[in-house]
Amino acid sequence: MPSITRRRLLAGGAAVAACGYGGYRLVHGAPDAAFETWTPEPGTWPLDRYDPANTAHNPYASPPREPPAARELAAIASAGGDDAYHVPLAGPDRIAVFGTQLAAEAGGESTPYGEFRAGFAGFGPDGRLHAVRRTGTDTELLGFDGDERAYRATVPDHAEGLTVGRDEVYVGTNWGDVVAYDGGGRNWTARGETTALSDGRLYTAGGRVGTLAYRERNRPARLVSPGPERAWTAPSVRGTPHPPAVADGRLVVGTRGMSEGALAAFDAETGDRLWGPEAFGDGGVADVSTPAVSGRDGYVAAGVDGLEAGVVARYDLETGDRLWHAETDWYASDPTLADGTLVVAGDVRAGPEAPASVVRAYDAASGDELWTRTFPGEGGTSLALVGDRVIATEGRSLYELA
Repeated sequence: MPSITRRRLLAGGAAVAACGYGGYRLVHGAPDAAFETWTPEPGTWPLDRYDPANTAHNPYASPPREPPAARELAAIASAGGDDAYHVPLAGPDRIAVFGTQLAAEAGGESTPYGEFRAGFAGFGPDGRLHAVRRTGTDTELLGFDGDERAYRATVPDHAEGLTVGRDEVYVGTNWGDVVAYDGGGRNWTARGETTALSDGRLYTAGGRVGTLAYRERNRPARLVSPGPERAWTAPSVRGTPHPPAVADGRLVVGTRGMSEGALAAFDAETGDRLWGPEAFGDGGVADVSTPAVSGRDGYVAAGVDGLEAGVVARYDLETGDRLWHAETDWYASDPTLADGTLVVAGDVRAGPEAPASVVRAYDAASGDELWTRTFPGEGGTSLALVGDRVIATEGRSLYELA
């Protein structure tokens, strides 16, 4: 996890105007803030959690319900660098992976983009690939059209996440600010660390303020403006938050903590707490991934007992009732959902098989285990559900399970 050192980030492009008594007034903010979201194309998994709302639910995919065979995607794996891969990204015509390097493959040919150590990337609705890169002391946001660089912008250090909207890209930082970029230039800032876009609203979690929602607006409401106007503020959920997920009028967030993780749900329109926080773990580090959500169902994968064991569960997001749960003897994470099938990743950190990685599928309605695939290796598995396949990273390898 990144360090949690914080400092106040002032919006770039701000104008300073003289005011009374020899003071100054900071003028910054967006002339408009539209928060235009989009729905990914069938057969894609373009962002870390599928869509800008972070649902981790692909309504167009049908992952295998019988034990699948595994095939390593060697061409792109050979260009991915030395560190373990992050989430595989499937755009309209390319698949990308990033670790020490960012690389994309189309038609059997791999394109390396260079060193990308910050670990955030995503395709936009136009197929453009956006990525955050840290090189030495600098952090930057770059966009690529195919193998050509489209733009470059300076990004605050300690990036915490990336959300791609229709017209803007949002970079969250653990300094406590989200920065919006339009066409590669910095546009405005808002409070928070991680982001989601849904139904014309920007939602943020983390930082000192709490869980927030921002309104669309056409003109700055006042001369001194930190960005878009806040719609509501809800209390923080204890722990370090993952990006919130928003679906069917509800926002849900999971957190990581030194002694326990937590899960809580809010009304996305008003910010009223619906239930929680519900604690996971009883001493030792615990990590509750952002649930995969569809309608009022939320599917949770959590690491507990110092991240040596796990819990996988289905929740009614309106009431907080746990509808089923299963325990694992490995650190469960990355819940992903499609066509009535829940797929989770896992790291085996204790026992005779450690270290190893796991991919397991469950029937989403009943919680019945469908199949499990184990990979001996470094761990760090992440998933994408594309068509009838599960695309999985394991260490420095990329696999197709079908």
